[in-house]
This record gives sequence, C-alpha cells and structure tokens, in this order.
Amino acid sequence: MKRIQKIKLDIEDDASMDAIGLSSSYPDYRLAWTLNNVFRWRFEYRDSPLLIPAKKGEEVRHYHYHHFLDEGEKMQLFLIKNRQGGKALFEEYPQFDFVLFFRNNLTFDLDQMLTLLRGLDSIFAAYRCSSKDFVVEPHLQFEGAHE
Repeated sequence: MKRIQKIKLDIEDDASMDAIGLSSSYPDYRLAWTLNNVFRWRFEYRDSPLLIPAKKGEEVRHYHYHHFLDEGEKMQLFLIKNRQGGKALFEEYPQFDFVLFFRNNLTFDLDQMLTLLRGLDSIFAAYRCSSKDFVVEPHLQFEGAHE
C-alpha cells in the first residue's frame, strides 16, 4: 500500500502593493492623461475618495485618486496625488508628488517601468517602493476596487 504524503502550504495573504513614487509638476488629471497615452492605460477619476482617519481632534481626510482596471490581466493601478487639501497623505515621503500603486501586478517589470517613467518629460523622478513603506498602508482601501 502506498503511503500518502501530506504537504502543508503556508500561504500568506500579502495585501501589499508595489508602488512607484513620482515627482511631477503636472496636475493629477494631466499626469493621468499622459500615462493613459504613453502606456495605453485608461485611468478614470474616482468620485469616492480614499478616507484616511486623521490624528486625534481632526476630521477624516479625503484623498481623490485615479483608477485603472486591466480586465484581461486582473491588475489594478491607482494614481494618488500626495498633497491634497494642504495635507500630505504620505508624510514620510514629501518628495513624492504622486504615488502609482500596482495591485495584482503580474505584467510589468517595475525596474523597466521606472526607466520608462523617468524618460517622460512630465516626470522629474521616479522611485520604487511598496505600500508597506507608508504608515497609512492599513487605510489604503480603495472603494469600488475589484479584487
């Protein structure tokens, strides 16, 4: 009689997202339009903002963003302007004007993407990072985003 071998798989639910911090003087709608044209993405402005709990005594902060869902690859991209309403979302990275998040990225080599982004006239600098690098990571719950 053959012996049955059991294999235990430890699969962590890693909800972190790859990210690229961007420096650009463009407003968010123009940068989204530029990225749409260069990479053939379809960023759309989301009416429902990202809600970030504020420090004690302050109101909840609202951050609007642009979203793109690649139906074929099941990948999502989020483009968020760092400073909105006079407050930085990613306070630990004030040099970022925008952060571009990649959820379920199985398509892009991020090092190659960095090179392409740095080559655009509208982008002064691009830095690779992860959602784990930000204090607000637990609150990066994009409403209406499909998993």
